[in-house]
Amino acid sequence: MHDPSRFDLLHIHPEDSEWESAEEASGTEVVVSPLTAEGGSSGGPRMPMLVSVAGHTDAGSLSEQLADSLLGSLPHRQVASFDIDELFDYRSRRPQVTFTENRFSDYRGPKLDLFEVRDAMDRPFLLLTGDEPDFQWERVSRTVLQLIEELDVKLLVTVDSLGLPTPHTRPVGVTAHGNRKDLIDGISTWAPSAQIEAGLSQMLELRADEAGRDVVGYTLHVPHYLAGGRYPQVAVAALEYAGAACEMMLPSDELREAARTVEADVSRQVEQAPEIAQLVKQLESNFDQHASPAQRSLLLREGESVPDAEELGAAVEEFLRSQPED
Repeated sequence: MHDPSRFDLLHIHPEDSEWESAEEASGTEVVVSPLTAEGGSSGGPRMPMLVSVAGHTDAGSLSEQLADSLLGSLPHRQVASFDIDELFDYRSRRPQVTFTENRFSDYRGPKLDLFEVRDAMDRPFLLLTGDEPDFQWERVSRTVLQLIEELDVKLLVTVDSLGLPTPHTRPVGVTAHGNRKDLIDGISTWAPSAQIEAGLSQMLELRADEAGRDVVGYTLHVPHYLAGGRYPQVAVAALEYAGAACEMMLPSDELREAARTVEADVSRQVEQAPEIAQLVKQLESNFDQHASPAQRSLLLREGESVPDAEELGAAVEEFLRSQPED
């Protein structure tokens, strides 16, 4: 019998909590017994867990777009939520609230929630999404690993994104990592050896690997000049990689349409600004120079190639400094 105190960072939602986003979901059999069944696993199919949190590695607003896409179009129910008052520094990241004439409304505070979701083929998976905590990363990681053990999660998949000097006119690059060689070998368009700033996703992946759990991650490359806004292309790529790794059919039609709109808008702005067009041309040249025909992809057939991407961290700064000023 499990010890409920192990999940003292979590607010557990009722096992019969309602499904959302699809009429047929109300009649769907509950697969997850969220921390209530003895022995942990409910005896249903083993599910993957997808993790996407908004932190310093969230270029292009990947996490929010991914959650909006999945929860806005697939049947889901909330399994648990983390105790945000234990994890967040409200004064460093102040929440937003709406003020209208004489009243406050629409308070938007931080959150970190766990959902059970069903893909387009009615196959269940878990989604951990929300904001990266300010405090207690080790404790959060231990809690997630206990959830993975309790629910017998078959694969942990993390997705995040970085702003890199890549052109928007080329496919979104990726750096794959983890301990499932069949899901990462030959996938990366750039695989550096470097010391970088860690986030919760990186700590969680590391701790899962140390615990002997199957884990993979995909870090998507967003053009650095578009990293501060919503970049639908990165969310499409994240859904493709995560869906392939989890063997899930995940929706991306609306994001693809948004991506076409963003691409047209950016192209129009680039055409009107010769200095930006020159920068994009330089990025394209560098990108194509480092592209490798030997890349493998979960999304491409054998023999097809994925273009290479540019470097991270100090290498990014060095690249930008090396560009002509004219």
